[in-house]
Amino acid sequence: MKATTVFALAALTLTIETASMKAQTVISNETLVTTTFVVNKTTATAKCTGANCVARVPVLKSILVTCPAAIGKTCTFHISLDTKVELSFDIGRSGCAAPLTGLTAYEFLVDGAPPTVGPIDANGNYVFAENIDSCTEDTRRLNGFIRQSFPASVIATVTNTTAVSHTIDVNLVSSNTSGTETVLGVEAIAHSSTMRVDVFEP
Repeated sequence: MKATTVFALAALTLTIETASMKAQTVISNETLVTTTFVVNKTTATAKCTGANCVARVPVLKSILVTCPAAIGKTCTFHISLDTKVELSFDIGRSGCAAPLTGLTAYEFLVDGAPPTVGPIDANGNYVFAENIDSCTEDTRRLNGFIRQSFPASVIATVTNTTAVSHTIDVNLVSSNTSGTETVLGVEAIAHSSTMRVDVFEP
């Protein structure tokens, strides 16, 4: 095998390994220092109609979690959420032949901003249901799941700037992403939620 070919293969291998490393984050040698539990029995409904509509409602609001480190130091939060969610889509005049492009997500905010490391998108959304497509012509209404448990797991790093307390907000987001009136309405109902936040220090 020629030296140039070997070099090319080595470069390709290095590129693939670098890409794989960027796709995941490893946080090690952390110690669990405290845990916060939250239970919410209040129903929250995110419902909207029309093309590109978006509905956002709070499920858990301003949950205080302490990072017991000195000012300027960091903590890692492991946020584990489980919510019983009911999804429904009114597909209206077009019946079951219409494509369904609804999206449902949890929006995670730590200190008012999307947390890093995630996994979430740039807006803090953790998508758990998208493009669910099954219904009956009799009702022209899709009930994707009835009080299905939808868990989420998010990692957040926080820094104590002027205080050691940090806020966590979780919103329920339901949207029609089709850009048309095909899906007349989307609705997500959170019936009950539990959240556990484990706080780790380096």
